[in-house]
Amino acid sequence: MKRLKKLRLQLAVLFMLSMGHVMTFAQSDPTGDSPVTGTFALTNATVITSPGSMLTEATVVVRNGLILNVGQNVNIPANAEVIDATGLYVYPAFIDGMSNTGAERPENPERPRDLFTPDPPNEYAGITPERSVVAQLDASNSSIASMRKTGFAISHTVPYGRMLPGSGSLILLKDADHADEMIMARDVALYAQWVGAPGAYPGNILGMMAKWRNLYRNAELNKQHADMYAENPSGLARPTSSRVSQAFYPVLTKEKPVMFDVSGMLDVRRAMRLQNDLGFTLMVAGVTQAFELVDEFKATGVPVFLSLDLPDEPKEIKSDDKSDEVAALEARRMEFYKKHVGQAGLLAQEGIQFGFSSKGASGGKIMANIRTMIENGLSEDIALAALTTNPAQMLGIDQVTGTVESGKLANLLVSTAPVFEKDAQIKMMFVDGDKYEYDTKDKKEASKATASTGDATGPYAAVLGSWTYTFRTPQGEQTGKMIIKNGAAGLEGVFTSDDGSPDTDMNDVNFRDNELTFNLELDAGGQSILLVVQGTVSGTSYDAQATVEAFNVTLEISATKDEK
Repeated sequence: MKRLKKLRLQLAVLFMLSMGHVMTFAQSDPTGDSPVTGTFALTNATVITSPGSMLTEATVVVRNGLILNVGQNVNIPANAEVIDATGLYVYPAFIDGMSNTGAERPENPERPRDLFTPDPPNEYAGITPERSVVAQLDASNSSIASMRKTGFAISHTVPYGRMLPGSGSLILLKDADHADEMIMARDVALYAQWVGAPGAYPGNILGMMAKWRNLYRNAELNKQHADMYAENPSGLARPTSSRVSQAFYPVLTKEKPVMFDVSGMLDVRRAMRLQNDLGFTLMVAGVTQAFELVDEFKATGVPVFLSLDLPDEPKEIKSDDKSDEVAALEARRMEFYKKHVGQAGLLAQEGIQFGFSSKGASGGKIMANIRTMIENGLSEDIALAALTTNPAQMLGIDQVTGTVESGKLANLLVSTAPVFEKDAQIKMMFVDGDKYEYDTKDKKEASKATASTGDATGPYAAVLGSWTYTFRTPQGEQTGKMIIKNGAAGLEGVFTSDDGSPDTDMNDVNFRDNELTFNLELDAGGQSILLVVQGTVSGTSYDAQATVEAFNVTLEISATKDEK
C-alpha cells in the first residue's frame, strides 16, 4: 500500500509540473510499404565510401541485398531501377552501438508476497542472463522506422530488465512480417547494468558487484565440473543444470563480451573493476563522462560507445543584480556542458576509438547533437567513423558492413547535402537492399508547410487538424487540444492544456494503419520523464494508452476531432 501511495504521489507531482521538451524519434514515411528487394543503380552520386574517402559522379549498384559494384565506370544491369542521384550524397548507413530499438518493454515482475529479501527469485532480482532480446522484439515497433529515417540501418538492441536482462542482438532496421527476418546476429553480447532489485538483494551497487562475482565464480566451477564430466563421467556426480551459469559459459571462454550500460564515471570504473577481477571481455556503452576516463580507456582498450544524449546548453540568467554565487554557478554549468559536448573530440584527439549509443537519446536531436560535437572539436570524418566503421569493427561485423564496398550489405544513407550539414535531409535509406524514400523540401517550403495542417486528402488526412482530448491522470481529468500538422520531416504536433500549462511538442508522431503514436517528454523537476502514447483512430475518435515509462504505469487518453 505504501508503494502504491508513493507511486500515486510521484504521478501527481509529474502532471502538476509544466510540460517540457519532447523526446523525438524521426519517423519513416508511413504512406507505403517498403519495396521488395531488387536491383537499383544510383547514378551520378557523390559517394563517401568510408570516412575520408569519396568518389564523385559515381554509381552504386545494389542487387539482392548486397552492393554489387561502386565506381565511376560501372555496368548497370538491364533490370535495375536507375535512380538519378545527381546532387545527392551516398554514405554507409549508421550503426547504433546500443539501444532498445525494436524491443517491447515487458511488465515488471510482481513482488512476491512471501519475498525473502536476502535471496529473491532471479526474475524479481533481474538476474536472467539466459534470456535473449529476441523474445522482446516486435517487427511492428515504431522505433524501427523512426531510427531508420534518422540514418541507422543496424542496431545492437538490448533487452529491457534489471541487473542482467539477457543478451543483445544485432538487428536490421527494415520492414518485416516477423522479427526473425530482422535479426542479423543473435545474442552477440551479454547485457548488464547497475539496476538493482527493488527492496531486495542485490538492491545497491555493493550488492550487485558482490552478486556479479558470485555468479561468475559459480559459473566457472559449474563449467569445470561439466567439462570434466563430459570428458570422463566415471566416478563423478552428474552436473546440475543451471541456466544462469550456462549463460555465462560463452563469457568465460571469451566467445561473448559483456556490454555494460554505464553512464557516469563511477559506473564505468565499477564495470572495469569487475572485468579486471574476473577477466571477461568488456564493452561499455551509454557513456556520458568520458572526459574523466581518458587514461583508463587508453590503458585498457575497452570498446566505448558514447551516449548520443547531450545536455541542453545552459541559459544565462539575465539580471542587473545577479549575485557572484549565481554567476559562479552559471560558469560551472557551462564548464560542465563544454566538457560534455567536447568529449568526443577529446577521445579522438587522444587516439581512442569509439562508437555511439542512442539509448536514452532523443531521436529527433541525434543529428543536431552530432553537429554540436563537431562544433566542439570532433572532425566530420571521425564522427562518420563513430557511426559506421568503428561500431562495425567493435561489434565484429566490419567484414559485411560499415563501408560502401562491393560485396557488403546494401545499407546506404542518401542525403540531399553532406550529411552533417544543418540543412541536409535524408532522401533515401537502403537497409538490406530494401529502399525507403522520404519527402524532402526546401527549408523555406518546409516552414510554410508547418504553418498549416496540410493536405486534407493526403495519407495523413485522418489525423491532421485539431483534436479535443481528455487525459485521465491520478489527479483527475486533464483536457486540452492536440493539434497535428504536416512538418518538414513528417507529422508533428503540439499538446495544449486547458489548465494554462505551457504547450508541449508532440514528437515521434507516426500514423499508419489507423494507429497514431507519439511521445511526450515531461520535465519533472529536472528529471526527464518519457510518456509514450499509442492508440487507434476511428473516424473522428481517438482512443489511446499513455505509458509513463519511468513508473511502468499506463493511463488513458481519448480525443475527438474538432469540426472545421
